[in-house]
This record gives sequence, C-alpha cells and structure tokens, in this order.
Amino acid sequence: MAVRWGEVAGALVTFLVLVALPLGAIQFIPSATVSQLEATGLNLQSLVTQTAMLGLVVSALALVKALVARTSITYLIVDISSNIVSLAFALLVVGVGNIGNLGYSSFRLTQAKLTTEIVLDLRVFIWLTVAVVGLSVLQSIAKYREAKKEEALKQVKTGETTPVTDTSPPPPPAS
Repeated sequence: MAVRWGEVAGALVTFLVLVALPLGAIQFIPSATVSQLEATGLNLQSLVTQTAMLGLVVSALALVKALVARTSITYLIVDISSNIVSLAFALLVVGVGNIGNLGYSSFRLTQAKLTTEIVLDLRVFIWLTVAVVGLSVLQSIAKYREAKKEEALKQVKTGETTPVTDTSPPPPPAS
C-alpha cells in the first residue's frame, strides 16, 4: 500500500481551513457584530460548530482515501461518502447554518420602528448541487471499475494470475 502524500497534505489543508480556521476566527469577531447577527436569527456559533464538524468528517475521509488503494472497496465507499458529505456542506452553507432549510432562509431585523426582512431562496443551487453530487457518485463508480480493470490487466501481464477463460460448455455440434 503506497501512501499518496499529496492527498495527505490535502487532508491537512482541509482540516486547517474547515476546522481550525473557523473555530479560531470566531474568537476575533467583535461581540457587537455577533449580537447583530444573532438578532437576525443567525446563530453564528452553531454555524461555525457545524462547519467544523463537517470539516472534520471531510478531512478524515480525505485522509482515509490517501491511505487505501484505489482498487479497494473501502476507497469506493469513502469516495462516495465524501461526495455525500460535500452535499451536506453545501446545504449548510446555502442554508446559512440550517441544513433543514434546503436553501431557503429568511432573516428579520428590527430596529426602532423599522423591520427589515431578508429572504434568500437559493433552492435552485441545491438542486444543481444534488445533480452534481449524483454525477460525482457515478464518476467515482466508473473510476473504481476502471482501476479494477487496469489492476487485473496488469496482473495478467506480469503473470501474477491467470486470465479467466470461458467455462461455459461448448456449443452443440451443427447438424
């Protein structure tokens, strides 16, 4: 098993960007800004925590992908799982911290006698993301099947295994 160090470095960068950076950056946001955001209904601490949790899962999946062989069924499962987690991450970001909104969010801010409501309807982006993730899953399966075929061909060429021959009975003689 060969470790792909570039992918390990990618997993580390993913961890830093999606886990360490948000958890560290929230401490530097002024409390007045946090209270204004919370007045609109956006729970910034919850958004950062959910982002960090998904980032931890994404980076762990990326690390596992870097350590297992591409022809392993584990690689296929982890690759498909990472596609699904990316969909959850898109739902979190587009839903502004609430995955259940599925891309539809509204905020209400009241100051003095003025009420402002902001509505974000980004459901079309969610459907596009679902389509892209579906295609990515199909691509993962196709890559896995091709890697398996290449491995089998390589084994046949090096003599590590014998090719599978047709074991069906011979056709009946022509009359």
